[in-house]
Amino acid sequence: MQHRLEFTADLEVERNCLTCPYLADREAELVYWLPQGGTRATDLDRRLAVGQRRHGPLVYEPRCNGCQECISLRIPVYDFQMSRSQSRIWRRGQKSLEAKVGLPTLDRSRLRLINSHSDWRGWLTSDEQVTPTFYEQVFVQSMFHTVEIAYYHAGELVGVAICDRGSTSLSAVYTFYNPDYAAWSLGTYSILYQLAYCQDIGLPFLYLGYYVADCRSLRYKANFRPHQRRIDGVWVDFP
Repeated sequence: MQHRLEFTADLEVERNCLTCPYLADREAELVYWLPQGGTRATDLDRRLAVGQRRHGPLVYEPRCNGCQECISLRIPVYDFQMSRSQSRIWRRGQKSLEAKVGLPTLDRSRLRLINSHSDWRGWLTSDEQVTPTFYEQVFVQSMFHTVEIAYYHAGELVGVAICDRGSTSLSAVYTFYNPDYAAWSLGTYSILYQLAYCQDIGLPFLYLGYYVADCRSLRYKANFRPHQRRIDGVWVDFP
């Protein structure tokens, strides 16, 4: 109901019914809209606040029948406190990695990196690849202000985070990295870097997308505390 109330001008372009990527025993329904409202930073803030996410030039949210396990999660930036393990990851990354913030771009190194990461995660079959067209459409094209955080080790690109920037928020769209650096916890380091980036530019919220308690690959998001989860349309504190 939130979408219908606040974004009535949007054009619904697709409604996908598929096996849930998070809970394999369930069916998922994702609804995609072409935004017809504003594309300012404040418009992104409003969409994130009601649980929407961006996918290329579209926005989407789950509308699954009888299931509400996908819960939007955000971190109040100025309240966040690192755990001891996160502090170790942060110190190591600060010593060994260089981060560069710029506009999203497509090149061979990024395409090779995302395919290596996707294959390692088991998200692609042996004959599948993330194509240049897909990468361009999903990560480079955006109706909002999108930034790329590129992580380098000894001059080698080892990780990329795609983020949307609002007036009060940063949305972590997607992060991928070299599997050879998995022991470095680059996914966690990237979130910690995004939190520091938010502090530097004065953004009070970092949105991590959807949290699903019974999905192992999404469970890590709950480790960043305190945080807030959107439950029944209300943001609830988890200290």
